Formats: sequence, structure tokens, C-alpha cells
Amino acid sequence: MHILYAHQVHDEHLLLRQREVLGALRAGTHPSIDAGAAVPAGGRCSKNLASAQDWVTAFFEKGAEEVLSYYADDFLWEDIEFMQTITTKEELYKAFVVFNNSGPTSPFGVHKFEVISYDGGPAAPRSKAQIRKGGPLPGWDAGEFDRLANNILIGNDFEYDEWGYMQWVWQAGHNADFFGIPAKGKTTYTRGTTTQFYRDGKIVRCRTHWNFREFAMQLGVIPYPDEAWRNNPSLGDKA
Repeated sequence: MHILYAHQVHDEHLLLRQREVLGALRAGTHPSIDAGAAVPAGGRCSKNLASAQDWVTAFFEKGAEEVLSYYADDFLWEDIEFMQTITTKEELYKAFVVFNNSGPTSPFGVHKFEVISYDGGPAAPRSKAQIRKGGPLPGWDAGEFDRLANNILIGNDFEYDEWGYMQWVWQAGHNADFFGIPAKGKTTYTRGTTTQFYRDGKIVRCRTHWNFREFAMQLGVIPYPDEAWRNNPSLGDKA
């Protein structure tokens, strides 16, 4: 949701420390980060449910400066529903600094995440994704195939030694429109998943999916699913 509001955040909204961090990132240097995030972000202890919850709440509780230390220097961050891909620390900071100013009176609203389950474990050292070879399949529009496939391939050459898959729930209290949909004063609920790959304790690939349809249903844009198929009387009568 931060991507929807990030364009509203300008230098005058940032603290001096935040402007210094962004300036260092723009200059291609890595700003110093307080050591507080070092253990969960870059420690060699295996990831688990607790580290997943730490990651998903760090944006609100620790701030964008801390979040930077959770990621390797070369990384991929992608939110499929928002159609946003990030591969630099500068862009990552711009996207997440909005959380530093979230709250009951901000246009960004109040967002709560809770990780419900976590699967993960070690991988062979220097593991990489297996990549499909060849061009578009017969019958596909080549441009559309490449557009979709190329985003999937970003970051697949990054080596990893551990992986994690988390499922979480999200409560969003809205103070403004959401995707152009009137949402002010409303609270929505949905679920999502994030898959991460780690190298030396740092995130090298991070992809998130969440159920936008549930948001749209709760905001009155589309109907709830039709479950009539479960009791379809025309099926099974001739068995």
C-alpha cells in the first residue's frame, strides 16, 4: 500500500536523518545503519516465524532506515498486485519511508500485519533458480509473454543459501482512496504471501502476493464470489 502514497512524500516531510540517508543512497554510498537490526536482518541464525514477523512489522515499527539492512546489496523486491519492482536501495527507501509517517491522522492510514505460518529452511550453497529456456510459446502474443516473463527472471541469477515462505493477514484502516477506490473511514481485511530467498542472512529475492479481490469486494467494487457450483443440482444426477 505504501506505493500508492509514496509520491506524496517529499523532502519537507523527511527528518534530517532521513534526508541524509536518501542523499547517501543517491550518491551510491551505503549509509550507516544502527546495529539494532543486525541480528534479525543479517545474522546467520536460520529464519523462522519470529524473523518473518519481525520483517513484516519492521516497516512500521523500525522505519525505512532499518529496513534497508534486511536486504543484500543486490536484491529484488516485487509486489505483484501493485505491479512494482525494486532493485536499488534508493528506490526501496523511497517506497518504504512513507511508513515512517503512517498513523491514525496520516493519509497513509493504519496497517497491521500478522504472520500466521512460515515454511523455510536451508538450501545448497550458491543455489540459483532453474530457468526455462526458449522464447514465447506458440499462440502467445510475444510482447505480452516477454513482458510477464522478463519480470519473473529479474534476480534469478542471485545466489541464495536459505529460503522462506510466509502467509500473513492484513488489516488496513484507510484515511484516503485506495487504488482510486473511495475507502476513507473504512477498514479492510485480506491475506497474502511473501516468498524470500536469503544469502548470508540477507534478502536477495522478495516477492509478495495478496488478495486484491477481497479488498475490492469489501469496498463495494465487485461482488462476492458465487458459490452456487458447490450445490449444482445438474451434476451427479445421472451417476
